[in-house]
Amino acid sequence: MKKITLAAAIALIAGAGQAVADSNYGDQVQLGENNHADVYQMDGSTNNAAYQWQEGSNNIATSLQEYADGNYIDQTQVGNRNYANSVQNDQVGSESITYQSGEGNSGTVHQYEGSYNSSYLAQIGSENMLHVDQYFGSNFNYADMLQDGNDNMGVLQQQGDGNYFVSTQMGDANGVWNSTWYPSVDGFVGGQVGDFNVGTVYQSGSANTANLMQNGDFNLLDLAQSGVDNTATILQEGAGNTGVGYQSGANNLANISQNQTNNYGLMEQVGNDNTANLVQTGDSNTTDFAQYGDANLVNIDQTGNSNYTFGYSAGVSNTVDIDQAGDLNLAEIHQDFGGDNMITVAQTGLEHTAHVGQAGYDNMATVSQTSALNMASIEQVGSNNLATISQN
Repeated sequence: MKKITLAAAIALIAGAGQAVADSNYGDQVQLGENNHADVYQMDGSTNNAAYQWQEGSNNIATSLQEYADGNYIDQTQVGNRNYANSVQNDQVGSESITYQSGEGNSGTVHQYEGSYNSSYLAQIGSENMLHVDQYFGSNFNYADMLQDGNDNMGVLQQQGDGNYFVSTQMGDANGVWNSTWYPSVDGFVGGQVGDFNVGTVYQSGSANTANLMQNGDFNLLDLAQSGVDNTATILQEGAGNTGVGYQSGANNLANISQNQTNNYGLMEQVGNDNTANLVQTGDSNTTDFAQYGDANLVNIDQTGNSNYTFGYSAGVSNTVDIDQAGDLNLAEIHQDFGGDNMITVAQTGLEHTAHVGQAGYDNMATVSQTSALNMASIEQVGSNNLATISQN
């Protein structure tokens, strides 16, 4: 007599079928190994719900909802080597939820050509991958991703106005890569193209990588990294952009590039061997940077009008290089707690102001101002310090 498992019985009852009418309900449960489940709700059907639950190993779950509004997909996988795929095409107000727990899981959500759609993904384990697509004319979509474990990778793409994404990674060797193109491995791929987009990324662990890009107006990025060997890159292009980064640990690298008007960049690094680079091009840019630790390096380049650079560099063997070109720029830098520090400030334009303070030993400060109505002051406390002010 042939044995019929519970997974096979549920698969025979629920089936992998296609629903055409409205308000359809599909429920699939699989327990065991090497199971396969499909739910198709398409051809203009609205307010449909698809539920998929797999427990075991080597399971594959796929849900497809097309050309409809207000649909719901809920996928849960518990086990090893599971794969979940959720597709919502040409929809308004639909929601997709994917939860995976185990090893080697992969979750994919596609939301194309729609508006006001939501995507929620959570992975707990190791060697997991997240993939979210919200583009091709999609607007006002929301994506929330969580990875807890080791060697996770997430993929996100958003295009349109008013999009919002949240990414949280906890574990080892996680990566966040945010652009409109697919990058390398060990990264989070995501992209926002449009107006007033919001992105938030949090990483905790070691060897994390985050690269984010926004193209449009009124964009906001918030990045926080805690651990060892973290790398953060924020690229914003447009007007009214804000990029904020926080790094805590050792061997961190932060790069922020902003292009156009009214940009705001904040860099803060706490730890050892940190490097921060900021480039702002446009009008009314503002930079606030802080480094605490050993052997830190800061390079700030501002080009435009009414730029402002504040800072603070504390530790041993720090180097600060600031170049401002434009009108009415202000740079104020302080290095305290001593040790082999060097500050170089170059300002070109009218009515620039530079204030430099150093405390410790073997420090060197240089201020160069070109044009009229400039003001510069250097204060050094310690031994073997050198101060130079050039105004012409």
